[in-house]
Amino acid sequence: MQSLLNFLVNYQNWIYTILVAVALIYLRRLIYAWREWRSTIFGLERDSAQSKLNASLAMVILVFLLIAAEFVCLTFVVPEFPQTQSAQGPVPTEGPDTGILPTVEATSGLASGVVLITPTGAVPNAETDSAETATPLALTGTGCLPGQLEWIAPKSGEEISGLYELVATVNFQELGFYKYHYSPLTDQVNWTAISAGNLPIVEGVLGVLATTEISNGDYVLRLTALDKNNFEYTPCDVAVRILNSQ
Repeated sequence: MQSLLNFLVNYQNWIYTILVAVALIYLRRLIYAWREWRSTIFGLERDSAQSKLNASLAMVILVFLLIAAEFVCLTFVVPEFPQTQSAQGPVPTEGPDTGILPTVEATSGLASGVVLITPTGAVPNAETDSAETATPLALTGTGCLPGQLEWIAPKSGEEISGLYELVATVNFQELGFYKYHYSPLTDQVNWTAISAGNLPIVEGVLGVLATTEISNGDYVLRLTALDKNNFEYTPCDVAVRILNSQ
């Protein structure tokens, strides 16, 4: 299902163009068939004209139904489609239980677009009753643009749990579509899709993330937008900790 929706979003312009072209062809045939049907008198000729008229009318109705289905999918189904496991994505594994919430800090020694995840606010571990230190991790692709592409909720370093409402801004003039997904903080290679959409949104609700279906640990939420020419903007990332009671 996810693959089908991705196809409908990625090739929506081609799909609409082909369906409209087919609709025009069969509308033309429908008009000719109707004229022929009106001008015929004899039984066999009239039956043949009636068959052509029925076939053209059926194709016109079918094409318009396909156009309506594409519009409904892009407008209503895609933005509300529930999160699904990517075909090649890993099953999320439980992150290190250090009791330390990572925060994002800019580091001048790193390349542009790279920030460093460093632990702050250590909390004593329930088992060791002592604060532990996490290894700093490099987080790439934090291309958030205020007012254009940014996470409103959650904020970087936030602990989330339960059914969490994701809020963001995706606002480009030539927006093709956007998608959002997540991966463990320590494995940003394979991503698990959450959902997608194709309409601009300003500080609006993208959807709900069922964190209870994900193992506790540290994750990266990634928001990616593409324009109508399939040019991909730099993704906007935010580091969060999923912490549900066991």
